[in-house]
Amino acid sequence: MDKNIFNLNGKVALITGGAGLLAVEFAIVLSEYGAKVILADLDIDECNSKVKGLHNKDIYPVKLDVTSKEEWDKVACDIYEKHGSLDILVNSAAYTNKTKNSSFSNTFENTTLESWNQMLNVNLTGSFLGCQSVAKYMKKNNGGSIINISSLYGVVSPNHKMYPGTGIVQPVAYTVSKHGIMGLTKYAATWFAEDNIRVNSITPGGIFDGHDDLFLERFGQLSPNGRMTKKEELGGALIYLASEASSSVVGHNLVVDGGWTVW
Repeated sequence: MDKNIFNLNGKVALITGGAGLLAVEFAIVLSEYGAKVILADLDIDECNSKVKGLHNKDIYPVKLDVTSKEEWDKVACDIYEKHGSLDILVNSAAYTNKTKNSSFSNTFENTTLESWNQMLNVNLTGSFLGCQSVAKYMKKNNGGSIINISSLYGVVSPNHKMYPGTGIVQPVAYTVSKHGIMGLTKYAATWFAEDNIRVNSITPGGIFDGHDDLFLERFGQLSPNGRMTKKEELGGALIYLASEASSSVVGHNLVVDGGWTVW
């Protein structure tokens, strides 16, 4: 096997959700393996702050509303014209518990249509639009890799008994949107396969982000490895799917969850 199979030198990557927890980690890893990285988010001030804190000349911030087709088309075009290629797309933008969207305080019965639509627009429609806009530039360079970020709740339902007293609620729209990511990934994977565009997904387990002791105890009791996943533990999966190491991997969901979905 070629020892340079994971090398991303000369590759250009676009990552959405740039102000969030995972996107920054993804940017660091892709850059370490040689890629130029454009980190995109609607909150450009927070995205700028994150990029400045990295002190990495190969990571650039850009403003992007993932729910806008016009903005997707402009950002993808600008990247291609400036860098000459657009090889990797990581669809990581999503509402999460940390976003404090109103959906995360609503039960199933109290979920409003507005909050439902808002979450699906960002979590699912945003990824769909990204695939649409970026694929045409990947075709110009004879291929690329699209990596959609799902969730363990795109594979199984939340265990609702785990959340009372923790201040966390997993809304129905989040679970539905992440199941939708799985369907989008499989459809796009077969659609673009002959264009040498690989479309796959990563399913992270519960990622530790300052959770309280009660939540950690309950999570540990339910997870085979007894703990939450660290954000750094997703790096290997990302590099594998972004690089030629996964040249024949199409429509796969790579689960990194400590065994949660195996039970």
